[in-house]
Amino acid sequence: MAFNRNGFESTTAGIALARTIGRDGLRAPTLKVVAEEANMAMSTLHKWFAGRENMLPHAAAGFAGIYWEQVAQRVNARGWAGYLPSTWDEMFFLRAWLGIEELARTNDDVGEAVRDLWHNVRFWLRSSIGRELSDFESGGLVILLRGLWDSLCSADPIDPDLAQQLWAAAYSALHDDLDSAQAA
Repeated sequence: MAFNRNGFESTTAGIALARTIGRDGLRAPTLKVVAEEANMAMSTLHKWFAGRENMLPHAAAGFAGIYWEQVAQRVNARGWAGYLPSTWDEMFFLRAWLGIEELARTNDDVGEAVRDLWHNVRFWLRSSIGRELSDFESGGLVILLRGLWDSLCSADPIDPDLAQQLWAAAYSALHDDLDSAQAA
């Protein structure tokens, strides 16, 4: 299934879905709840998506586009540190993203939207380092990033400074490998 992440309907539903997950947690959002959050009639959402099951992947893809655009802007502004949230608003969006990833565990169509975005993240990580990364390296960075995000949002969160230090150490290790390869 191809997702139109730029569609108005997907973006509107995605924002409402993220707010719903941010407020209510992972209980399965209904069309009614998302419609109320988007300040629209439930019939409008039903017309756009033909039901809840069709809405979830499109809304997830719509929110994913918004979320990853924010991450890209932070990386452009703050460099490698931009992958980790530093403000309350960034944490809210991260929690919503983690909720969508959790939905992806039980919904294959949402999973497809999430997988598509992680493919793009691997490209951004290669761009941030400045060289091609092996599957081992890019996989390790994705695992580290997901783990840090989860740890930042957990009931007993990791100290944000420690998270930044761990993330910076991963960048330094990969960047030092680049410097060593260029010197050889």
